[in-house]
Amino acid sequence: MRTRLRFALPLALLCAGVRAAGIDVEVEGLNEEQREAVLATLQLGEYKKRDASAAELRAAYSQADEQVRQALEPFGFYDAQVDKSLSGDANSGWKAKITVQPGEPAIVRRSRVEVTGEGRDQRRVKQAVEAFQPKDGARLDHPTYEASKAVIETSLRGSGYLDAKAVQKRVTVRPEENSAEVDLRYESGQRYKFGDVRFSGDAPFSENFLGDFVPWREGAYFNSEQVLNLQQRLVDADYFELVSVTPALDEKKDGTVPVDVLLKRDERTVYSGEVYYSTDFGGGVRVGAQRRWLNRKGHKADAQVEYSQRLQEAAVHYQIPRPSREDRSYDFGVAYRDETTDVARSRNFQIAASRSEKRWHGFTRTLGLRYLVGDFELGQDEDELEFGSSKLLWAEGTLTRRRVNDRLSPRKGYVFDLGLRLASEALVSDTDLAQTWVRGTYLVPSGDNARFKLRGEVGAMSVGSFDALPPDLRFFAGGDRSIRGFDYHEIGEQNSNGLVIGGKYMAVVSGEYEWYFREDWGAAVFVDAGDAFSDQFQVNVGAGVGLRWRSPLGPIRVDVGFPVQTDRDLENSWRLHVQLGPDL
Repeated sequence: MRTRLRFALPLALLCAGVRAAGIDVEVEGLNEEQREAVLATLQLGEYKKRDASAAELRAAYSQADEQVRQALEPFGFYDAQVDKSLSGDANSGWKAKITVQPGEPAIVRRSRVEVTGEGRDQRRVKQAVEAFQPKDGARLDHPTYEASKAVIETSLRGSGYLDAKAVQKRVTVRPEENSAEVDLRYESGQRYKFGDVRFSGDAPFSENFLGDFVPWREGAYFNSEQVLNLQQRLVDADYFELVSVTPALDEKKDGTVPVDVLLKRDERTVYSGEVYYSTDFGGGVRVGAQRRWLNRKGHKADAQVEYSQRLQEAAVHYQIPRPSREDRSYDFGVAYRDETTDVARSRNFQIAASRSEKRWHGFTRTLGLRYLVGDFELGQDEDELEFGSSKLLWAEGTLTRRRVNDRLSPRKGYVFDLGLRLASEALVSDTDLAQTWVRGTYLVPSGDNARFKLRGEVGAMSVGSFDALPPDLRFFAGGDRSIRGFDYHEIGEQNSNGLVIGGKYMAVVSGEYEWYFREDWGAAVFVDAGDAFSDQFQVNVGAGVGLRWRSPLGPIRVDVGFPVQTDRDLENSWRLHVQLGPDL
């Protein structure tokens, strides 16, 4: 070890018992992480914000060089050179300056990392061993070593080897050679299986119903991921205020480990209310009531009423959950909907029945039937109104996948939606229909305070009689969540009277960049483009700027959009778009 020390203490400091002012410590020659580690280790740092006696300060200063070397050893530096000096006086305060030359780090020349026993062949364990750091030729870094070691231990226990133990844990360092050797060996031991799942608490359900949430089969090997899966499924069921799933490791025996599940029921009835505003529908209010469970089989029911300037809707929904590995449910509902836009009005009554699986190859899959009966009007002027009525029974299937880092204010993730509808004139419906659509939104973070938002939607249909379709099943574009700069449903095929009647096809893309210049305030620029058409695609482009506010009531987005390209005669050269609530 080569250490150069400048030990210059003023005479006043040598007088033990005299109180001295606090000390300011400055460390040079290290990166930020290393400097923070040194400052956290130095005893001198304890006197930064309080007075110390001369004896205390003298003792701490004399030990600084050794403490610096100790702080740098976890980073692989065992031959650090330390220069230090102290200046100031008892009245004005002291300043310690420490300059460090870390020297050459210790390099791992040889490492032996292995697992013996049947656990060595487990996929998770093999991956953890193969990914172990630091590898041969890399700098010895103790935090990295400890983290890699923890991954191996977690993979063993998470795969059911609950008695796994390290039979060798040795790191040999030769400072004079700047080298190190790693010798790490584990014995996996016996592999355990899942034992009894023991439910406790005040859950108002039968044991059989709760047992259906368990995702593993009887006799399955213990797996920590499945334990977390059980916890998440019980949370997602929305019955419980508290869910705790814990393996009873102290009770493992005969090759099995029981699992304890503690449940505390949530409020049985939930009421909701929301006041909102958007330029698509105007100001509105939405109220609802949900019964989280109706019986010991976990059936659910809810009702919702919505009233706004352009939309009035009432719906009742009944759900029969069938918890299993696929997490199925059967859903039944009735609804009345009255929607008015600048180009149409639609009033209809709907009955629906569907079967959903929340874990179908990573998607939520829904298959069902829906019946609609109602009437509609197209146009605004009484002299040009076109009237129609609809009676349709169609089969519908959808696939949905959602992955976001935050439900209220996401910065990263995506939402994907694919759907198909089929109706036949031979089965109750007024026309044949085959319709499909794909929607997607993708969020890409940019730095700490910004994100890109990419959105796309395409749709197509084959229909026997387009005039028999209600506006709800036709394709339109324009509005807050479509092509901004245009009114809601303003873009679509036009008939001979110039009325917008929607289209058989639709394609819309959008790009947006958001940047938050303050914690709750941000700005955006965007470009939207697309069309809804039946014969010929004609691109419509809108662009603009926006303001974002993370308000206490939820995210608020205010956009000003301008039609950049269109073949239509527009009343206004710009349009204001306001939305309250999550945009994904």
